[in-house]
Amino acid sequence: MRDDSSTRRRFLRSAAVATTVAAAGCMGDSGEGSQDTTQSDGSDDSDTSDDSSGGDTSDTITYLSDRGDSKEIIDQIIAEFEDEYDYTVEVTYTSKGTSTDEQLEKMRAAGNPPDIIFDTSSDAYRYQRDGDAAPVSDAVQGTGLPDPVNVDGESYFAPTMVEPLMGWYRNDLYDENPTTWETWQSEAQRVTEEEDIDGYVVQTGQTNNADTSITQYHWQNDVQIYSGPSDDIQVTIDDDDNRAAAVETYEWIQSMAESAPNGAGWEWGDGISALQQENAAAAMSVGGLPILTIQANRPDLVEKLTPTAFPVPDGKGQDKWWAYMEGHVVWNSGSATEGAKQFVDFFSKSDKFMDFVLSAPLFQFPPTREGLDSDAVQNNETIQQHPEVMDLVRDNWDSFTSILATGDDGAPNIVAADAYGQQVMGQSAEQMIVGGLSPDETVDWVADELRSLQD
Repeated sequence: MRDDSSTRRRFLRSAAVATTVAAAGCMGDSGEGSQDTTQSDGSDDSDTSDDSSGGDTSDTITYLSDRGDSKEIIDQIIAEFEDEYDYTVEVTYTSKGTSTDEQLEKMRAAGNPPDIIFDTSSDAYRYQRDGDAAPVSDAVQGTGLPDPVNVDGESYFAPTMVEPLMGWYRNDLYDENPTTWETWQSEAQRVTEEEDIDGYVVQTGQTNNADTSITQYHWQNDVQIYSGPSDDIQVTIDDDDNRAAAVETYEWIQSMAESAPNGAGWEWGDGISALQQENAAAAMSVGGLPILTIQANRPDLVEKLTPTAFPVPDGKGQDKWWAYMEGHVVWNSGSATEGAKQFVDFFSKSDKFMDFVLSAPLFQFPPTREGLDSDAVQNNETIQQHPEVMDLVRDNWDSFTSILATGDDGAPNIVAADAYGQQVMGQSAEQMIVGGLSPDETVDWVADELRSLQD
């Protein structure tokens, strides 16, 4: 699997009953609603140390995470760590309606930044660029883990899971997997005309769901959006052959929107709801998240849903497949930096690590091929019920990548990471479908927006 990453999102709060996803790496937005946070013991975070001088001035490691759905397993790993090391780990889980970015800024403003953040590789690269990340090379190098944020030989991100994009379609309405752009277009139109349901979902706007989808559509058509080394990234979406392919991509998106509900501003939960409420017959999402949600609310519908890769133009191959990667970043101005590094190393080596990954099976997968082929994955009951998902993941493992790894030869691309953070590609589709730009004008619009991020 190629080195991966992405930018902030909120994930499902409980794998068994999740109905929405919001802001964090794969999911998310800036978040609204409650600003409260709770520690792993249920207390508030008002007593967190305010020492931000860096180094180990405290024996308490503060840990910011949005994975409250895995709290029971995380607590077990923490207990094991505390038995072996002279540190205490206190976790602040982000509240529903509060993104990790939002909570991080609150903690920094209060002078008590966390020692560890559970985040994405793109955000880790951004933190490193800004001088805020401490190296975690001992936890990554020589372990078999991917190393997507390696700068000058040091690793700044310890991955714990991979979450590939994936679509789902109604196998009782589609005779078979349409696969190609051409067949998807004709079949979505047929389903829309013959059934009381829209054939496909096209997400647009300033959301992570829309941004990943529009980017993946371009990748499916071999559009090279960027080029150059990490220190000299160039925007190439409107250059020569890329421009023609990008225009063609937007034309296809425009045609698919004719067989879709209005997906402007739709996040992951909205697309899943369209499937669940039988308002749409197919939608692109992330891994098995739709199944985890729909199984809890409409179990009768699960057997009618089949996983699929993103549509690909006739004659093209599946060369790049967006897969989020999430894991640990150590903040270099916390109060227990060295202890935080030790915990991050311990976490990935814990015998509870696979339990953590499999707390949301089908949605999140181990970060290594060895883990993917492990007995823990093979024997997981939920995974066994959906062998088609595992076939897609295994068959395309070497194509998995992310928006961060889009410099030359997969070099980290901060322009792309920043563009994803602002959901520029998702906005481009909205400019066309809602705003009325032509596909050609849309390429000009998105190229200008991307270049504005180069400085």
